[in-house]
Amino acid sequence: MTCVRRRARAGRTGPETACARFGALASCVIAMAAVGGAQDLGRSTAAGWLDYVAAAEARIARERGQAIPHRPGVDRGGIHIEQVGMPGPRGEMEVPDAGVHHWRGTVLVPGARLDEMVSRLEREPPDTRQEDVVSSAILQHRPGWLKVAIRVRRSLIMSAVFDTEHEVTFERYGGARSASWSTATKIVEIADAGTPKERPKPQDEDRDLLWRWNAYWRYEQVDQGVLVECESITLSRTVPLLLRPVAGPIVKHVARESMERTLAVFRERFRRTQESVVSSQ
Repeated sequence: MTCVRRRARAGRTGPETACARFGALASCVIAMAAVGGAQDLGRSTAAGWLDYVAAAEARIARERGQAIPHRPGVDRGGIHIEQVGMPGPRGEMEVPDAGVHHWRGTVLVPGARLDEMVSRLEREPPDTRQEDVVSSAILQHRPGWLKVAIRVRRSLIMSAVFDTEHEVTFERYGGARSASWSTATKIVEIADAGTPKERPKPQDEDRDLLWRWNAYWRYEQVDQGVLVECESITLSRTVPLLLRPVAGPIVKHVARESMERTLAVFRERFRRTQESVVSSQ
């Protein structure tokens, strides 16, 4: 990756740079595919995940009902994305033999109304305009709670399609703030998705690209619209040590782009233009 950047700065861009990046990515894919098959979460990995989520949720629970912090550029139409970590007694927390992908994004939805937004979220399936989301449906519904099915396409070094189910809880804090949080209760990788040969992969064929998936949202009514914050925590197989110098930046780039797409689609879904505000009056 260093060589690619130096060539780009020296003016050697275009096909040569693209080929260098493709070569690095192809090497990662081949090596990752050769590292083991699917396996159950080991005891230390499962315990590490529970500890990590417990620490994150303790902090997130304290923040619910509070004002969303100001993030640079959000009030000017930008989407602020940041990688998040959880401090532990001996530095940043990690999950043994696994990779934690913990990201947070903030966006302003201009002209939106909090009550209308949350009411729609409580009765509508997730938006499929985002390219990561192939399809979605509501499986069960009751006040303040949903169970949804989402088929997602993920690309972390290797591309994969998963059928997932999530339990989503909503909570309101007065008239100006609200929150929701979800936990994936089912994650199954799909082979030959979208073809007549489509089938769920058995455990020994699963590539361990998505083991766990939690998401936490906050919504706040402000003068310009609704401020929205999303925090996503997923767990997958770890990138082998020798591949991290090349694969690590690619994984981070893809995760950042996925969060940005999620919030951009969310903003367009609930944005209220001046014309729509006038027509609704």
